Amino acid sequence: MSAEMLWPSPPRLRSLQFFSVLCLAFAAAPAEAESALELPYPSPNSFGEFPASTYDENGLRVGSGLIAITRLENGHVALRVRSGFDGGAWTELDAELEPIGQAANPKLRVLHERSQSYDAEGTQLVTLFIDHVKGEASCTPPESDGGKASLLTLPSPDRVVNVPLNLLFETLRTGEVEIVQTQVFFCLGGARMLGFAGKLSDERTAPDARGRRIREVRYGPDGKSFISWAAKAMAPKISFWMDVNHGGAYVAHRMPLYSGGPVVYVILDTIDPSAVIAR
Repeated sequence: MSAEMLWPSPPRLRSLQFFSVLCLAFAAAPAEAESALELPYPSPNSFGEFPASTYDENGLRVGSGLIAITRLENGHVALRVRSGFDGGAWTELDAELEPIGQAANPKLRVLHERSQSYDAEGTQLVTLFIDHVKGEASCTPPESDGGKASLLTLPSPDRVVNVPLNLLFETLRTGEVEIVQTQVFFCLGGARMLGFAGKLSDERTAPDARGRRIREVRYGPDGKSFISWAAKAMAPKISFWMDVNHGGAYVAHRMPLYSGGPVVYVILDTIDPSAVIAR
């Protein structure tokens, strides 16, 4: 689930976008790189394909969606998220993760992440790809745009995570940590990294008729650098919601569909939208 789901950049960017005049330098990753993050292994009932719907900020359903977590033949775990407007703009996210640690208590390490978006006219936008094995990330414009891919070496330690945020935030529900600190890769204005932080909202909701108590995770730039501070002041509200009574199961998220695109809610079809969308 993502953060360029969080903002995958269109091939042509407006000159006023403030990110375009800033850059960051990071230490080179080791020759055999790997993610430093260990994510929780999904519970058995988290595997499968789960239909979802896309809503605009007014709570109007505008399209379908899908959240899928599957086991691959090689034992890895794949995550796929699709959301967008029926007949309009849409985004697809993918991630592949490998089990690590003891079989009795496995964790997951991210291997690859990809984000691909299309605008309202169906035009393909920049492809964002993170290769944690090679230790690099790329922004590749569509062939029709004629540009070259922008490459960036992942920082060391590599705490970059764009897609499997639903797994990342599980540690907040369990109380293992109070704040999740990560790095997010953006193609907005050129390949770059930005420090992000996630924290459970203090607001607590009463259980619904099914006994579900939904909690919000608020996610945004951590403000620890000038670029992050500036981003924090301008960033849209990004949130994830989880059912804290049932294993912290992901139920919804809110973020821009792509850079400069509409902000949408993606909500599992088993969840009443009014539990998530503020009226």
